[in-house]
Amino acid sequence: MSVEKPKYRNQAPKALTGGPLDHLVKLLVLAACCAYGTGAARACSCNSISPEAGFDRAQYVFTGKVVNAEHHQWLVDVERVWKSHAKLGRTVRLMDIYAGMECERHFELGRSYVFFAVIAKSSRDVFYHPHACNWTRPLRSTRIPAQGNESLWLEDWIVREHGPGHPAGGEGS
Repeated sequence: MSVEKPKYRNQAPKALTGGPLDHLVKLLVLAACCAYGTGAARACSCNSISPEAGFDRAQYVFTGKVVNAEHHQWLVDVERVWKSHAKLGRTVRLMDIYAGMECERHFELGRSYVFFAVIAKSSRDVFYHPHACNWTRPLRSTRIPAQGNESLWLEDWIVREHGPGHPAGGEGS
């Protein structure tokens, strides 16, 4: 196959334009653009649940302050516990099992949260992870409707519905 020399310096040889290779290149460029565009619009799609359903779904419900944060892992000093208090230590390790996916979590160092979590175990460690579609939130960030026209902070609703909770300090950490 002979390739015709281009007339102009920036012109591709005729054998490389308009043929199957040209279509392949255009298809690859289009696919790359589509993939890049979808990565920017990430959002975790969840069905809405009530705070009570979220409480029931979680194995652990507690408040705590993030004292260490790195690579989607956080150490949290537990303050109050409403669910599974006998099993929860003073400090727990949270891991984000959704890291790199649309439901990944971010917790700020030094900030306090109410956590709705489940336990997970690896071959060596015990760690906790917050449900992606549950009510884990920074303290004093979310008001929920209560009786009448009243609204309560999420953590105040928990106290109202489930009592004052227990101080941290169960088994293990």
